[in-house]
Amino acid sequence: MGSLLNILVPILAVFLVYKLFTTLGKNGDDSQDMNAQNDRRNRVENDDDDGGNVIKLPTAAKTQAGNAARPDPVEILANAIDTESFASADDKAKAGLKTIIMAHPSFDYREFMNGAEVAYEMITLGFAQNDRDILKRLLTPAVYESFNSVITAREAAGHRVHSRFVGYERVQMKDAVLDLDIVRLTVHFVGKLVSTTYDANDKIIDGNEKHIYNTNDIWTFESDMTNEKTSWQLAATAKGE
Repeated sequence: MGSLLNILVPILAVFLVYKLFTTLGKNGDDSQDMNAQNDRRNRVENDDDDGGNVIKLPTAAKTQAGNAARPDPVEILANAIDTESFASADDKAKAGLKTIIMAHPSFDYREFMNGAEVAYEMITLGFAQNDRDILKRLLTPAVYESFNSVITAREAAGHRVHSRFVGYERVQMKDAVLDLDIVRLTVHFVGKLVSTTYDANDKIIDGNEKHIYNTNDIWTFESDMTNEKTSWQLAATAKGE
């Protein structure tokens, strides 16, 4: 009997150890599978948040918050007013901004003004570099066609433009209009740019590689504030006075 127990006990111990390891192994695999699924889900959600290959104009946020989390328009307006750019805005623009913020408190004026400067530089350099992809995403169809016609003529002539953006002398809000749910914001940009145009033989035909000159443009951006997927786009251009 004793010899039988001596045989059975080691066998039983080996069996229990085997079951323990196989059970732990399955739990570990399940955990890894769950982590992998979570990683894939996060990547998909992040891809959706990025909007695929859509380039959004880096301007005002339009986060649609629930009623419980709805921003306080009075507080948002106070934050907007407490900026140098708001103080320098035209009176007509200030009145329009107050109307827009009260109707759409998710509109971030500070972010818009910062983003408008980035957008102006992106579009200006994109136009110089014949970057139709950038322009098509950041301009309304009508404005894009206007820019594209100039690019096409430039390409046909064999001309190329080399531009370098230096900075801003002035950025001022000129007008702000709420048209139902469409917001149109007009900004006056006075920037500093180095721009040189070369012909097909790389001879300079316009500009100067060492000269900094001022740009003077009045641009109007627009967006549907009720549509989170609609980015801000350049809707109109004019020369500044």
